[in-house]
Amino acid sequence: MMANGVLYSSTLKLSFDTGMNEKGEAVLKRKSYANIKTQSAADELFSAAKLIASLQVYPLQEVVREDAASLHE
Repeated sequence: MMANGVLYSSTLKLSFDTGMNEKGEAVLKRKSYANIKTQSAADELFSAAKLIASLQVYPLQEVVREDAASLHE
């Protein structure tokens, strides 16, 4: 049997570079945006992330889309 997956939620996670700590390691601040439309294309989400980042104090370091799916036969 082959398993099927049904995507039921997506979250957009942005990481911002806030500088270095005393050990010289990068410090990141993360913001999450839940309830993203599951059918949103990657380029749409990246454009939205860049718009959100333009309103922030710190530079955007990383954009992650996290999807959750239900698996069944």
